[in-house]
Amino acid sequence: MPEDESSGITMVPVKRYDISLSLEEILTPLAELAGRQGALLSGPEGAQLEPHLRRLSELAGELKEVVRQINAINPALLAPRARQQPGGG
Repeated sequence: MPEDESSGITMVPVKRYDISLSLEEILTPLAELAGRQGALLSGPEGAQLEPHLRRLSELAGELKEVVRQINAINPALLAPRARQQPGGG
């Protein structure tokens, strides 16, 4: 798409950062956060949110167990991979 002043789009170069996170590093804090938030809630809103936060924590725990089972079978399957540079082989 050619640059067109009427389009309102300005292309800006942005430095790229690669971040590598394991599923464990994502799921553990999620489960902990849901547990902490559930303990802090009170009143009608707390009563409504509590079962959802409990379920979120349970689901994160279940996903962590599935990841552990997959890793026991094939540790490389879910491992972070180096990302290829555009135009690279």
